[in-house]
Amino acid sequence: MLGEVPPTLRYVYASLESGMLSFHAVFTDDATDDHLESASCVLTEVLADCPATTQLCEKIERNSAAPWKIGTGENLLYLRYGELDNV
Repeated sequence: MLGEVPPTLRYVYASLESGMLSFHAVFTDDATDDHLESASCVLTEVLADCPATTQLCEKIERNSAAPWKIGTGENLLYLRYGELDNV
């Protein structure tokens, strides 16, 4: 993700289980289309290193109000500094 983390990225969850790559990136509501595209670039790089049979479950969204913690927080890959204040 180095070089692909715009200031509007809030958090990223990712996991690879049983041949399924799940990727969920959440940006602030004011994120530009270029910012969302940066998440797609990261995802493309990750997917390129996976076996060709890997299935993809992708969600990239703008949502300033979404809580950062999904479930127990398992598979949290990136969390913007300051998001812990909203616990």
